Amino acid sequence: MGLELWVGAVAVFVSGGAIGAAGTLLAQWLVKKVDGPPSSRQALDAAEMDVLRSEVAEIGRHMRNLDARLDFTERLLDGALPLSPPPGRLDEAREEEREG
Repeated sequence: MGLELWVGAVAVFVSGGAIGAAGTLLAQWLVKKVDGPPSSRQALDAAEMDVLRSEVAEIGRHMRNLDARLDFTERLLDGALPLSPPPGRLDEAREEEREG
């Protein structure tokens, strides 16, 4: 490739979306040409698929747990959940016992 083509390719990558859709398509085409042939192994084994499914399910459980915690925190901060007043200080309780 000539120097002009490399400069043009670098300009396309640096400017990114500023060139628009044509620049993006050109950048993708260049990446595919430079990247080389795709790997011959396209399909996953059944065991790999099971592992991936279990990991995605675990991530889903974690996300639901985080969502529930966030909802609780939002309700708590919004005042929707009533809180009992904090307990009194020990010094005050002992003084009341001595007086009473």
